[in-house]
Amino acid sequence: MTTIHGQRLTTFDLSPDGESFAIHVTDTQAQPAALVLPTDCLNALMMTLPEIVKRSLRRRFGDQSVRVVYPVGSWNVEASAQPGTVIVTLRTPDGFEVSFAVKALELLGMANKGAATSARATGIIGN
Repeated sequence: MTTIHGQRLTTFDLSPDGESFAIHVTDTQAQPAALVLPTDCLNALMMTLPEIVKRSLRRRFGDQSVRVVYPVGSWNVEASAQPGTVIVTLRTPDGFEVSFAVKALELLGMANKGAATSARATGIIGN
């Protein structure tokens, strides 16, 4: 097995046909290297990275409650092709974006719970 000890991520590229992508890094000797994968791996990578981050932080700090929390810079709610479902998109100020399919009634429940939690956090109502 070839192991590349990356020092930092540099860029990424997509193949002209969109069938593969490359993640470019520099190694510990400042030499460029790349990991090339089929784009079919992107969803697995997206689902795996948050778990890697969570586990590494918890091992690093010895605290099972540690997690990465991103500030929301903007958001959007739009209709979905699925009846009774909306698409909620959250964006950070630096451009990270993720969209979720949410049942309309779940979104209402989130809004109610968010309002109550926010009211308690700001002292408007007691715990």
